[in-house]
Amino acid sequence: MTAIQSLAQRVANLYVTLVTPENTRRFEEFIIRLAVIFFIGHLALIFLFNHVPALYRGHHYNYLKAIYTPFSFILVYEVFLLIIILPESMTEFIAKQFEIITLITLRSFFHDIASVPMHGTIHLSDPAVLDLGYDLIASIGMFSLTVIFHRLHHRSRDHESAVIPLQNFIHLKQSVSFLLILVLIVTSSYSLVAWTSGVIDALINHSDFPDPNAYFYVDFFNVMVYADVLLLIISFLYDSSFFTVVRNASFIISTVLLRLSLSMERPTNHIIALIAFIFSVIIMAVLHLRTKRWLSPRHPTAR
Repeated sequence: MTAIQSLAQRVANLYVTLVTPENTRRFEEFIIRLAVIFFIGHLALIFLFNHVPALYRGHHYNYLKAIYTPFSFILVYEVFLLIIILPESMTEFIAKQFEIITLITLRSFFHDIASVPMHGTIHLSDPAVLDLGYDLIASIGMFSLTVIFHRLHHRSRDHESAVIPLQNFIHLKQSVSFLLILVLIVTSSYSLVAWTSGVIDALINHSDFPDPNAYFYVDFFNVMVYADVLLLIISFLYDSSFFTVVRNASFIISTVLLRLSLSMERPTNHIIALIAFIFSVIIMAVLHLRTKRWLSPRHPTAR
């Protein structure tokens, strides 16, 4: 056993000890409690801003904006699930990314709806209304493509399970997952501090509050792209077949496109994200057709 394999096994053992179903459930309950507490707190802050003259900045805040807060905590838990899925299946890993991007898009709806004038005349040409339309259309497309991707994955799962991964590679993926958890903690803490600083500056200068979408998950997705590339390169040692390489490479391409979408303005970000979804779905569909034909009883080599 090489030094790298020994180190990977030790980190993997630590990962297995900490990331248990019981601890995952405890973390889920903790996130739900925080979501409830901060949701109520956000509603209270909106009430103060709307009724305390010293905090009033010229317009009333919409209470619907508070819905954005619990969705943010749900996203934290979803990103955590994304990390712990990595050692199990690369396909489920990319599927969870699709779910997260879909939730981020839905969360943007609650952020944008607060900018729509509820008590005035609403025009379809209003930028706030257009943003809502972009969010809704993109969410429908992303959700539909995610369902299709899951369906294709479940149909080809039997064939994928026939390939038993080596224990060394499993240890390596568990080690990468453990490091990604640490990265998530560091980047989330840094983003929270940066966003809080922006909020404080906005309160002092009576300017607009910063957009949370510009702070969270961007740095983490950067690291995740390089982690995907690392695992892809190492996977060549265990399975260098053309079709496996194409599948894994397509997943990395999708991850890169999703990362780019997080830094773009609407509707470009939605278009890039949907391209990533469509690309992976097409690759999975073609691979499924190939696998189905290859394993068909009518094929000469089928068993």
